Amino acid sequence: MRDPKLRVWRAGPVTLFVVSIFTVTAGIVIPILAYLIYRNGSSPWLPVLLLALTVLALLYAWRFGFHPRLRVSDQNVEIINPFRRYSFDWDDITVIAPGENGLLVGSEEKAAEAWCVQKSNLASRRGRVTRADRIAEELLDVLDVHDPPVENEETGVRIRRARPEEGRLLTRLERAASEDALAHIFPPQQYPFPVSAIARRWREVLHNRLTHTYLLEVHESPVGYVTFDAETVHHLGIVPDHTRRGYGTTLIEFACMEIYAGGAREAFCWVLTDNHTARAFYRALGWNETGERSRSEFPPNPQTLLMVRRNPHPPRRSR
Repeated sequence: MRDPKLRVWRAGPVTLFVVSIFTVTAGIVIPILAYLIYRNGSSPWLPVLLLALTVLALLYAWRFGFHPRLRVSDQNVEIINPFRRYSFDWDDITVIAPGENGLLVGSEEKAAEAWCVQKSNLASRRGRVTRADRIAEELLDVLDVHDPPVENEETGVRIRRARPEEGRLLTRLERAASEDALAHIFPPQQYPFPVSAIARRWREVLHNRLTHTYLLEVHESPVGYVTFDAETVHHLGIVPDHTRRGYGTTLIEFACMEIYAGGAREAFCWVLTDNHTARAFYRALGWNETGERSRSEFPPNPQTLLMVRRNPHPPRRSR
């Protein structure tokens, strides 16, 4: 009996139409041509060769056109590509995003692209919503059921997973959070906010299976963000009109909780050396400054320093 909750996607209608035409041509026209050549008394090797090519063409059409599919159940997501299958439990999935090579599904251990659900480079550049985007949205909705947002109904605060199409939103939030606050480090007249570079970086971050980006919303309006991996907080920001309300603390505590839950003994973050407000913020939450220094990737490449916060309940070492 078929599982009513099982969803299956194959290649798009246009692709299936083209493959069907190819299959009909290979399965009917070429064998007829081989038969006519044989009837004309030509060498039998040519019809045999044509029939062999017919078999290969049909196998190719099946393997690359009809066989690839994406199967989704309440337990897992299964990607069936021409030569390999991948399975991801919902609890392990860290990224779902459309891409030119297929719908990307990944966990911290592995990643795969579903060949049957693709988004062209042209559609990505023009910002067009395609079939791949709609399927990704549907899967992300299911992922939110398995890993629901953190909500406080009294305050209207919600922390939810950022979605792959929200790179522009994150760019705007980061610009609002940093442009004025960091004007003494990045003078806007000399070093205007690098919108294109930041947008590209967010796109890479949102497609990275090893990083986790969350948005903080107040009454469904995004006001802050945080990005972290297994041990490092990479990005944190709150828009100016919502600072000093505890939202930054909420996000950094959420990130640390997730990092510690993964088994890390320490959490790390890089802070601009001249960003004294941020340094004081982190110190007040128990972070310590280290002697390690680096440089920002953006001109004028100011110095950054590494801060660390120990897990108050570190995992025991295995014997």
